[in-house]
Amino acid sequence: MLVVAAVCCAPAGAVTYAKGVDVSHYNGAIDWTQVATASYRFVYAKATEGMTLIDPTYPINRTGGKSFGLRVGAYHFARPAGATDPARIANAVQQADFFLSVVQPQAGELPPALDLEAKGGLAPAALQTWTTAWLDEIAARTGVNAVVYASPNFWKTALADTQSVAGDGHPLWIAHWTANAAPLVPGTNWGGLGWTFWQWSDCSKVPGFAHCVDGDRFKGADPSAVAIAKYPTGPPAVSSPPTIAGTPQTGKMLAGLPGAWSGGKPVTFLYQWQRCDAAGGSCVPITGATAETYVPVTVDVGHALVLSVTAQTLTGTVSAASPATVAVTAGGGTVTRPAATTLPTVTGTAQAGQTLTSSVGTWSGAPTSFSYQWRRCDATGANCAAIVGAMSSTYTLTPGDIGATVSLVVTATGKGGSTSATAVTTAPIVAAPVPAAVPGSAVAQPALAGAVVTPDGSANVTWQPGAIPFGSTVSLATSGPAVVLAVSPAVAQLPWPVDVAFANAQPSSIVGYSEDGKTWRPATTLANATLPAGVMAGSYTDAAGVLHTLLRGAIELRLFKPGSFGDPTLVSAGLPTPALVGRLTVKRLRDGSVRVTGRVALPSQADVLMNVIAHTRIVHKRLLRPGLVAINFRLHLRSGRTARLKIAATDPYGRHGTLVLPFRGP
Repeated sequence: MLVVAAVCCAPAGAVTYAKGVDVSHYNGAIDWTQVATASYRFVYAKATEGMTLIDPTYPINRTGGKSFGLRVGAYHFARPAGATDPARIANAVQQADFFLSVVQPQAGELPPALDLEAKGGLAPAALQTWTTAWLDEIAARTGVNAVVYASPNFWKTALADTQSVAGDGHPLWIAHWTANAAPLVPGTNWGGLGWTFWQWSDCSKVPGFAHCVDGDRFKGADPSAVAIAKYPTGPPAVSSPPTIAGTPQTGKMLAGLPGAWSGGKPVTFLYQWQRCDAAGGSCVPITGATAETYVPVTVDVGHALVLSVTAQTLTGTVSAASPATVAVTAGGGTVTRPAATTLPTVTGTAQAGQTLTSSVGTWSGAPTSFSYQWRRCDATGANCAAIVGAMSSTYTLTPGDIGATVSLVVTATGKGGSTSATAVTTAPIVAAPVPAAVPGSAVAQPALAGAVVTPDGSANVTWQPGAIPFGSTVSLATSGPAVVLAVSPAVAQLPWPVDVAFANAQPSSIVGYSEDGKTWRPATTLANATLPAGVMAGSYTDAAGVLHTLLRGAIELRLFKPGSFGDPTLVSAGLPTPALVGRLTVKRLRDGSVRVTGRVALPSQADVLMNVIAHTRIVHKRLLRPGLVAINFRLHLRSGRTARLKIAATDPYGRHGTLVLPFRGP
């Protein structure tokens, strides 16, 4: 949906709005340089749709926006479905979990947004149930109240103009295309809270876009006011227990809701259905019943059911159980849930770039369909997490799998419900062997690693299969003191980092990277050869003392001596604008002259030129570290006459900042 931008004009006496647009793959390539130059300040981008569709431009839009200092948010296009409330809840939770698996919202980003434009054939009450379930799952796992996007007419007709969503604290993103000063707001002015975002146009002209794009506004001057706060740490703590929705009867689906959790965030949930006595005691886990939903079978008749939910954060794991259902009754017929009689298997070479294939094994219960989810686990086969988008019968190993093991979960579905079975994990995935480096350039080949060395041998770049798009040409050359990595055809961001090693660099050297060859930013210092998500460049020193830089894009690199003029760790990202610290002191001396003293702060290395215009000579000072510069001038100035003190700073990259301070003679 949205890229939100600079502050736009408002009628006299009205609040100022930050303006913007919403984006998806329909917008094509976006020139983020132009967007940033036009003072755009944050971006909402489409991430997912339904339960399987990932917008291919989302990672590019997310990285592009962040690279230029924009606030970034993601939205999910809803595809509601479900014939019963349990089915609708399960569908909503699955879509919310799918969205979170792709986006993984970070502190400082905009809250997740739910795009409601499709009803999926649901009546208003049913769509309200679906919407609440999606929003509750996001809140339970992140502690963040998601934004709701809808038009006034859709909300009034499809959701019966309910105020319950507003009452739960979810901000409104209203879609009302009008030139009026304010939009129509449903739900009785959204429960009295009004709108937070407003999509005011479906065709706004914005620099950086080839065609017109949806125009949006934020109700305020700075959308960072609604950005996600820093996530709390610590283990999770249950605030309200899990619950079970549906009728406990054979053949009818039950849906589990994880409850509400405080403590650390974000949190993930694991489910385990339990079969108990009729009073809800003596519960034992039901083998394979580890999904959010469960369809009772014949053996459950006369037993109560309990859902155990395990919440996991980075620092702890806590479990909580739902209240027991009443005893399960028999439905209209006997159904049997599928069961694996022979576990699924995985075959293939455990090496980056190789493709793993699977067999579903053998099953009882006459399953009619199978689904697949590949998972990445630690080296021991534990702590598994779903691999986004890896939901087919085969999987090609990526550089991100190196050092991990891979597991496959196969879910069989039949008339009696669904059951999952897990194949034995693979051996730890190893890196593909790196060939001898080719001088100048090389073409990336499928399933093969590659290496290129500069013609002078000063640096080389290596990559694992999949890090460079197959068929692309990789070149590495020197340009003055810089090393230039290029990929053709050009790509905005590489899917996996490449590794540039410097042959003769001092381990203490500072690595700077640049996209224009003029301004440089410091590469993040890494403890090992792992580049965190969202970081463009990071440097580390290997056991042999060789300096490496991991890169997510084709950019220039340069080595700087620590503390030297130009060291990017000592140069600010913005302009070197001086700022007065305290007050400027102007004092008349006994001999009639005037002394001007004070201090200015510089956020960057800079050459500083200071003088009282038309009264003193220019004083030059070179500042090798950000800090304070003393002001001390003596001049002749009549009482009441005005003079101007000028401080001009130029950073090592030629960017300028100026401060002019007028003062009067005492």
